Parts: sequence; C-alpha cells; structure tokens
Amino acid sequence: MAQVPVGQPTKSLPDNRSIIPLEQPDPSIDLTNIQGDVYPTFPKKVEQFIFFSITDPSVFRKKLGKFRKHITTAADVPLPKDRMVKLTQYQIGFSSSGMTALNIGSPGDSELIDGQKKGAENLGDEPAPESTPTNFVGKHWSQEWREKKIDGVILAASESSATCEEAAAKAIDIFGNSIKVEIIERGKVRPGTEEGHEHFGYLDGVSQPALKGLVKPHAGQLECEPGVIIMGLKGDEAPPFVDGQPGTPRQRPDWAVGGSVMAFRKLHQRVPEFDKFLEENPIQKHGLTHEEGVALRGARMVGRWKSGVPIDLSPEQDDPDFLDPEFINNFRYHLPEPGQARCPFSAHIRKTAPREHHDKPGAPLKLNPVLPHALIMRAGIPYGPEVTPAERQAQKTSEDRGLLFVSYQSLLGSFGFSFIQRTWANNPTFPPPEDNSFDPIIGNAKGVVRTRVASGTDATFTGENLEMKEDFIVAEGGEYFLIPPLKAIDRISNGESLPGL
Repeated sequence: MAQVPVGQPTKSLPDNRSIIPLEQPDPSIDLTNIQGDVYPTFPKKVEQFIFFSITDPSVFRKKLGKFRKHITTAADVPLPKDRMVKLTQYQIGFSSSGMTALNIGSPGDSELIDGQKKGAENLGDEPAPESTPTNFVGKHWSQEWREKKIDGVILAASESSATCEEAAAKAIDIFGNSIKVEIIERGKVRPGTEEGHEHFGYLDGVSQPALKGLVKPHAGQLECEPGVIIMGLKGDEAPPFVDGQPGTPRQRPDWAVGGSVMAFRKLHQRVPEFDKFLEENPIQKHGLTHEEGVALRGARMVGRWKSGVPIDLSPEQDDPDFLDPEFINNFRYHLPEPGQARCPFSAHIRKTAPREHHDKPGAPLKLNPVLPHALIMRAGIPYGPEVTPAERQAQKTSEDRGLLFVSYQSLLGSFGFSFIQRTWANNPTFPPPEDNSFDPIIGNAKGVVRTRVASGTDATFTGENLEMKEDFIVAEGGEYFLIPPLKAIDRISNGESLPGL
C-alpha cells in the first residue's frame, strides 16, 4: 500500500461521519418525528448554537408553533450524495430550567434534570478557587457560562457563514421578545485540507455508530439498536445485559418516544502546548526521524494518524489506502492477539469506544455486553481561528479555539456521554485489568492536581508511563438539553403540559 508522510492529513472520506442512511429504513421508525441532528446529523460547514432564556412561556409556546415548520427532521436531512446543495437546518432543545418553564416533565434522565453545572466536578473539570463542597465552579468556565440562565438552544447549520447568519437571525426573529439570547457559539469547519480535522489536526467524526434499521454499516463499523440514541425505540434498555439478551426496556413518557438528550460542551484546545508536548516526547526508535517519532507519539495517544487511519491497522506509519470507508473502522484491537503493541489501551479512541474486550472470569463488570449500549452520536464542529505564527513560536495559546462538542444519547449516565467521560476516559483503571492510564486527550484528573499518566504509548518501551502535567483540553462551559420529538413540540406549542416520570 502507498505511503504518505507520517502524521500528515491526506484526503477526506467521502462521508467522514460514517453515516450512510438506508434507502429503505425500518418503516416502524417515524423519521418525521425525530430532529435531524440527532440522526443522521446535519451536513454542515458552519453552525450557530443560540442559547436563550424564556421570558414569556405563553408567548414562547405560540412562537414555537410557528418555528416548528422550520425544524429539520431525520426525514429531511439529505443523503450524502446530495449534501452539497444549499440548505439551512434547524433544531431546538430545552434544558432542565426550560423544561420547567414549559411544564415538561422528566423523560427519565436524572443528569439531564440536574444540569451540567452540577455534574461538572464528576466530569473532571478543574475547580475554581471559589468552589465549595456544595457549589462547584469550573475554573475555566467562562463568566457567561457560569452566570447566564440557559433555558434552551436553537441550532442553525448551513454551508456558508452568510447563510448561517441569515438562518440564525431568522430564528431569533421568529421567537421575538419571548426569548432573550444569552450566548451564541459559532462553529466552522477548518479551511482547505484541514476540513474535517479538529484543531490538533486529527480527522474527526470517523467512527459513528450505525443504527440498526436506519444505517447501512461499513465493514467493522460499530452497530447499535436505535434506542441507544433515540428514546423509546428498540434498544432503549437498562442493564443488566446478560449473554447477549436484551435488557429491561426503560420507562418513558409516551411523548418522549423519538426524543434524545444532547450533551453540549465548549472544549478549549491548547494546540501549541499539545504540539510542544509531542515535540519534547517523540518516540525514539531505530530508523525514525524526530518528525516521525513526534507523529507516532501523537498517533498512539489518539489511536489514529492525523489522516484518520487507525494505528491498529497501520501501527508504524500512515497509509492512505486504509481511508477507504470499508477499511477505516474494520478493526477490533484484540486481533491478531490481545495486547497494546498495535494500539495502547490508553489511546483516546480505545478508551472511549473499546470495540471489544475479553472479560476475564470473576470480572465485577462484564464489559462485552455493555459495549453495544455505550455508543453516542457525535455532531460537534470546530470553533476559533487557526493557530497563529506567534503562538507557534511562543508554544503558548493566546487565542480561543477548540471544539463545540455535541453528542446524542438516550440516557447520559447509562451509557452515554457522562458515563464514557467519567467511567472510561477519566478512569485510570479502565479497561481492567490491563491499564493504569487516563485518556491522554480528554481524560481528566479530578481535583486541583491535574497530572495524568498514560502507559503503552511507546510500543518499544512497555514500562513507560507518559506524564502529562497539564490538560490539553479544558471545558469553558456546557449544558444538557432534551431534544423533543416533533409530536411533543406540537403538544408544547398547543399549550399542553407533558407529564414526566
């Protein structure tokens, strides 16, 4: 197979989000009732997240009825071959306080009701000096994210900045004085050959789950029942999961069927510091140049080369032939044999999506039955400018850039975003019993001391523990939102209260 310079981005995938909807989806799933960024996610180059408070719930309900016709459903999102057309896409969701204002009960997710601020400490966000045991304050959370009351969010996505600005203005105009715009976060894909890559330079959105009955899976693509992402559908189940048997269907209010929970996180990326760390910690192996050692260290920390090629398939050097959609996710870590010679247990993509685990006798938590339920649909987008020459020279960040992280799941804590962050990425004992490492990219050491250790990132030195004394990614804010199904939106706009569990 042809080789490319180590660590350099090559061509993008035809659909790097891995979502190829079936031409004839399961007819029992009402796609017109599901908001479109939940599934199959919006094709976009520019996106605005308009976070608002509700000033007049009665008027807001009426305006919601008017806005409803603009919401993009799962049936409206174009197939990959049609994605270059000019289009505007909308979605709306409500935080716990917004649900209260509109008399929407709980769909059965306690973390959604508690809100992200309350759970930020358990996500591993660094505490501010003014934090107390009863009032956690994220050190890096911006003042507006600390203080603003966020009742809901409107997503406006399009193919250009001009179209997106028009779309956002139109949405705000529809709701008028029934809302107050509190925060607007703007995202945009990176330019040129970096399109599709996050700011550290790695191709993003490569591995999305294929929802059974809705998505045609590529070879090796992780599959799950649609209820893992969408409430009330097949697979929306609670543990225990025993010997491949279904779990217990979760209780949901009837109005919640077709809804989802959105996790939003504004993640600031310290790119010059990350690059400096790699420069100072290259893998030193006979035959590797310094540049190649730097690229290999980064690839083993992430689990993929910058092109998106997984190191489990190409462990020594980047190979663009593996960018083929039928190759790029066709791996299982434990083949040809268990271990981390090809991909470290600590690698970001292995920590957050283990794919396969050989449970040992007596293991307190059987991972294999859990894995098909611990998948999320990601729909984030980069924000901020490219790294400046001055930042590269100083090896220090001075501009705000990063990822507007978005994930969808039917339940945050079992086994959605917060479970993956808390129980896997932040857990140095996962996966048991082989590892003793944090996720080196998004893993957080809870508390003031931020030092983290990752093992296995140098295949030639198995005893190495790579020490990272600072976070390369920090949260500047975030919230959880109910993404209601369209039938529920109709009921809300008609003035109904939606009873919860």
